[in-house]
Order: sequence, then structure tokens, then C-alpha cells
Amino acid sequence: MKLPSPGFLIDAFLQSVRRFPGAMLCAFTGTALVIFLMENHVGDLDKLLGRFILTSLLGLPLLTSVVAFGESRDWSGKQIILAQVAGMFFLSLCWYWLDTDMENFENLILPGFFSLLLFMHLAVAVAPYLNQKSIRHFWDYNRQLFANIVTGAAFTLILFVGLSLALLAIDQLFGIHIRDEWYGRLFALLAGIFNTAYFLFQFPSIAKEPGDDEIAYTWVFRNLCKFILIPIVLFYFLILYAFGIKIGLEWELPQGWISSLVLGFSVAGIFTYLLNFYLPEEDNSQLVSGFKRWFWWVVLPLTGLLFLAIGRRISDYGITEERYVVATLGVWLLMNCLYFLFSKTDNIKFIPISLGVFSLLGSFGPFSATSVAIRSQTNILTEILERNERFEAGSMKPGNKPLTDQEYEQAYSATIFLSQRNGLASLLPIAVDSLAKDPGMLLNWLNIEQSVKEGTVRTLNLNAEDYTEPMSVQGFDLAYRIDLTTTQVENRQVEHIFECSPDGTQLEWWDVSKTPAVLMESYSLKPALEQWITKMDSKETYTYANLKMAERSVLLTGKKGNLRLIIENAQIDVENGQARLEGANCWILLKKK
Repeated sequence: MKLPSPGFLIDAFLQSVRRFPGAMLCAFTGTALVIFLMENHVGDLDKLLGRFILTSLLGLPLLTSVVAFGESRDWSGKQIILAQVAGMFFLSLCWYWLDTDMENFENLILPGFFSLLLFMHLAVAVAPYLNQKSIRHFWDYNRQLFANIVTGAAFTLILFVGLSLALLAIDQLFGIHIRDEWYGRLFALLAGIFNTAYFLFQFPSIAKEPGDDEIAYTWVFRNLCKFILIPIVLFYFLILYAFGIKIGLEWELPQGWISSLVLGFSVAGIFTYLLNFYLPEEDNSQLVSGFKRWFWWVVLPLTGLLFLAIGRRISDYGITEERYVVATLGVWLLMNCLYFLFSKTDNIKFIPISLGVFSLLGSFGPFSATSVAIRSQTNILTEILERNERFEAGSMKPGNKPLTDQEYEQAYSATIFLSQRNGLASLLPIAVDSLAKDPGMLLNWLNIEQSVKEGTVRTLNLNAEDYTEPMSVQGFDLAYRIDLTTTQVENRQVEHIFECSPDGTQLEWWDVSKTPAVLMESYSLKPALEQWITKMDSKETYTYANLKMAERSVLLTGKKGNLRLIIENAQIDVENGQARLEGANCWILLKKK
């Protein structure tokens, strides 16, 4: 693989700008803003610039697909320009929708953004062939796109490594300091401008489609499909089938994560199926032809495994954006199985077009991932509250009926979910709608609490209320700032080491200047632990508390020396009434006797 020459790069860049001016404008805008934000942070301006970056990410594939569509229809240059202007207008609507100042933007808008971004990229693959043109040409067009993506990424990586080494050499040999930010800027420039320009320069010309007899597999694609992708996919499917048999023998429903594996392996299989689509015409291998013939029959039972797994998660905890994506992709996968098993045409356009429809539906509107998830979690929460006399006339209200452990877990999970998506205010009386942003206070107001079962480990997390508060070192000779765990003895870089005992109730002072290390003294932490766990909420599994200096400072006296333990943050676990220190960042002051 030969790297492109500087002259070729300039020519490729200019041709890309002439053919895809809108897409290149988005690439310039997004790259420039990313480079600017790598070093400059101007408060609210960061969100505004981030809004333009997200819009540019949408605009790059959108305006590329507009040009490809226009060329496939033999539009004039002016018509293609006007179409790109219309695309810019649509992007302005997207910019308005991508309100980065919105509260909970990452939960309310970002899921739809990624769905829309997927739709835009699928549009590049499909837009020129929304007609009766040859399926073989559609396949070859997307094969070229894939090859361009891989080649462009390889060139980008090689250039980045080479230029980074050149910058490092300048830094080391000439003493010219090259800041770390320059490497990030270099990568952004290469990935955003060079890689985009190279891809668009190599973009297939729809007006110059090859004849059917000119379309053939290169040795790279032939060997990639036959000896790498197909064996790997078959191995993955073998693992999933073995797992399915294990589930059948043990008669145990699969865990939710198995659905992600089924989707991942199936998508990899579909990608291999598409690359392999015409290979049986050129290769008589039984592996190649058998893979194409039986692929969808093999995938079909796995969709059942997927629906069992995701169905269990949805029945227990309702729909979230992630589960929505898994469930809808499962439906999409089932649709493709049925289509290719029973259709007589085997039109591979169905795969990206159907996926594009699902991704567009999931972007925004009543069927979007966020909207469906909010409705699902709202229904779960209101049903639990109604059963337990805490929901009436469309509003929440306090109650006294105790919830089961399962109801508490579901209500707690739904409350957290809805609070992160501004979905609680409409369920609360106006007088207390301020609780919509604080799930903990809301549950307290509803008088909902979880009973702590015997044997349950409760955790107390302690933190300094003020880290700048001065501490007295009077009467001590040495001060150590340490991460207090049970694995400090092996560190022989200092003379004295302090660690927790295995049961978390003793502070041990070791002299490691000798071999083997000598235990100098053990100090009981039980009085301190008993004092600290008074901060724990007996009704909660997790408690967080802030301590003043006097509360987090403990004097420990011994025969060989006195210590003062001053914690900055610590974790204390309590099980069956017994407290133990799991770890702490702290200061230890030492006075030898």
C-alpha cells in the first residue's frame, strides 16, 4: 500500500471540495471547533460550540448522501447545489433540536442524536439506489465505500504515527517543546480533514457504473471472506448455540447481556453475508456457498434467545433506551430473517433500508427510544404507587403501606430514571414539584423505604467536609499521606508502612527496613468505627457523610508509639452489626516512644 504523494493530496482535496462542498464545509467546521476546544474552555461557549460539532457530524453524511442521490438522478450542478442548501436548512433544524443547554441533555437528546446519525450514514449507502438499478451495482458501490473507509483509516493512522514521531524528534533533538495538545490537534486534523477528503475523492461515481461482467472480487476480499470472516462468524455462532443448549438443559432463562452478544455476532454475520453475497459465483467452495444458503436459518433461532433475554429484563425493570435499542434491533433482525428465508428476490437493499427506518423512528417523536422509555418507566412507577396507596387523581401522595423488596427496587430504579429525564414533575402536586430533581427526598416524602435484610452489607462513605482545613502536627515526628489498604507491606521504599488488618478492625504499623518485615504495633479501630457508623442511615444500603476535622481525626496510643489517623475519605462496610474499614485515603502522624 503506497502512501499518496503531496500533489495527489492537493488534487484530491480540491476535487472533494468541488464535488462535495457541503460535506467538506461540515468537516472543516467540526474539525476547527474540536481543535479549538482541545485547549480553550470558555464556560457556556463550550456547549454552544459542541452544538455546532454535533450538527457537523450529522451534516457530513447527510450532504454526502444528497450529492450521491442527485448524481444518481443525473441532476445538474445547480440542482445538486440547491439540494445541499435544502440539506443545510434541515441541519439548522437539527441545530435547534440539539439544545446542549437543556437540562439532562445527555439523556433526553443524545440517544436520538445517535439514532439519527446512524440513519444519515445508512443514507449514504442507500440514497443512489432508491430505484430499480441493479442490485449487483448496489453491492459493488457499497463494497467500494467499505474499501475506501478501510484504506483512508490506514493512511490516516500511518500519517499520524509518522508525523507524531517527527514532532517527538523535534522536541527531543532541538529542545523545542511540543505540547501534548499538538498531538491531539494533529490527529483531529488528519481524521477530520485528510480522512474525509480522501474518502470523498474516492467516492464512487454513480454515472460511471461498471458492467456486470466487470464486477469481481479482488483477492483481498475473497480471502477476507473465505478464510477470516466466515470461520470467525461460524465460531461465534457455535458458542451461542452451545450456550443456548446449556440454557435448555438447565432450564434457566438467559441473562440480559446475552442479547447484546447475539446482536453483535449477528451484525458481524450480516456484514460477512453481504461481503460474501456474490462470492459463490466465483468460488465453488462448500464453505462459501453453504454460508450464504444457511446463514438466515442459523440466525433465526438466535433471535428467539435474544427475545428471551431482553424480554426478561423488560418484564423486571421496564424499557430503557438501551433495552429499546436491543428490542428494536431484535425485531429488525427477525424481519430480515423472514424476508430472506421466504422472499424470492433476496434484495440486499432491504437490510440498510429497514435498519434506516428503525433508526429514524428511534430518533425523535412518540416512538423514539427516550419517549418509549419514559412512558414505560412512568407506567411502572405509577402502578407500584397505586397498589400501595401513593397515587391518586394523577398525582403522587405519601402513604404508609410497606412495599415489597422487589417493588422498592423497581420504584427506586424508575424514580432515578425519570428524574434524569425530567419525567417526574408531571406526577407530583404543584406544591412539591421541586422534589422531582431529588429522587432521595422524593422517596422520603412518599414514605418509601427499603428494609435492610439480615446479612446485607451496608456501606458508609466518609469524606472531609473541608479539605483545606488545617491539621495540627504538634507532638508528632513524622507524617505519612497514604492509601490505607491491606497490601502495603510489600512496599519497601520507605521504613514505616501502615495497613489495615485483614478483618478491617486493626491499624498495623510495620517496619519494612528489615527482612522479614516486623510488625511494630497493632491499634484497634473499633472505637473509631463505632463512632463513625453513627453517621449511617440504618434504612439505607449506602450512606454518604461529610466530617469536620475533629470528627475524622483519631488518636491511637500504643507501647512503641502514638499515631494520629486523619482520614480524607474512607469506606466502612457493616455486616450483621460488625463494622470494618475497607480502605481510606488519610494522613498518619507518628510519634515513636
